Amino acid sequence: MKPQLLERICCPKCHGELNPAAFVRNPDRDMQDGILICRPCSLRFPVANGVPVLLLFRTGFHKEFEKRFRSQLAEHSSTEWPSEPPGPGESAVQDTFTEEWAPITEEDDLTFTYTMEDLINLNRSVWLKWIPKRGAEIRSALVVGCGAGKEVLVLSKVLGASEIVGIDINLAVLHSGPEFLKESRIHVVVCSLFHPPFREASFDLVYSQGVIHHNVSTRDAFTSISRFVRPEGFLFVWVYGLDDHLACRGFTGFVARATWWAEQILRPVVSRCPSLLRKPFFLVLGLLLHPLVLIRVRHRKIWRLKNTIHGCKDWLSPRYAHEHSFNEVIEWYEREGYEIIDVQSPAAYRDLFQKRLWGVGMTGRRTAGDGGVPSGASQPSKASGDGE
Repeated sequence: MKPQLLERICCPKCHGELNPAAFVRNPDRDMQDGILICRPCSLRFPVANGVPVLLLFRTGFHKEFEKRFRSQLAEHSSTEWPSEPPGPGESAVQDTFTEEWAPITEEDDLTFTYTMEDLINLNRSVWLKWIPKRGAEIRSALVVGCGAGKEVLVLSKVLGASEIVGIDINLAVLHSGPEFLKESRIHVVVCSLFHPPFREASFDLVYSQGVIHHNVSTRDAFTSISRFVRPEGFLFVWVYGLDDHLACRGFTGFVARATWWAEQILRPVVSRCPSLLRKPFFLVLGLLLHPLVLIRVRHRKIWRLKNTIHGCKDWLSPRYAHEHSFNEVIEWYEREGYEIIDVQSPAAYRDLFQKRLWGVGMTGRRTAGDGGVPSGASQPSKASGDGE
């Protein structure tokens, strides 16, 4: 963990200062393994492979960490791990996404169907095309839901000299930690997006692509991350689009609708199955679909079976996958004190990838006078994710 990150993060419970205690340092003297201590709360948070785990609930990883560093932790017996219960649905989200991303690392050539170059062009031409047009200077960015970390690397290329922090609740990102320690401007944190360990209004850009709809309430997730944009800063969000599967015609439309209906039937069952059953299910499904996927995928020369299995997991394993309309998302922005400054470009997407753009993607600018906490809840409600 680099010193610059310590200056930015805080206790996710009380937002107080965190004090480091390093157990292992890398050759550059950065903390590789250790703990962060919040003295007012008497809490300690583990740091593994340079990645702080700033969750308010315990996981199996905490037990493994404790076994590994039992003697060092004995010196900090006045502190304890956080022990709050996970928020609604958070355990399921963490389990399925850790399982999904574990085989995928930042060294893989593909993230879903995109190469690194694809993702850079996608952001520059489709989602963040407003940055050069507005002459916006993005000095700091928060990436909400960074997967295995490639999204953070992509944004570092698109934004230039910005400091970028990627967060995710999935524990697979811990395996990518050593690579990120080599990047002076990039940091990764494991945390809940409902309790981010940052002070409010502290980033020029908060960016979330394909993430917040995978929570018990997309609306509550939107409200939570919107708090961390500084006045006159920017918030980009992309979520699944309502009725996208009905927008196509012909054979492509039939496939889209059939896939959507299969998802509605299978996801509630598969996402609730024990991991021991999900793993063989996705292996068999991947083997069956892999020849068909190879016919349609763009980068078939570098596409592997693990990429097909990863896509199947993303399709069917998340417990929540809410869909939303443009008007619904625009209202979220308005309610939280943002003006819409840009929407995604379907034409630019088709020019890049020769296919239709799905979902709802847009950027809002936080109004200068809105320096307080947005109106919504800071943690997920027990309501559905329809935004109401």
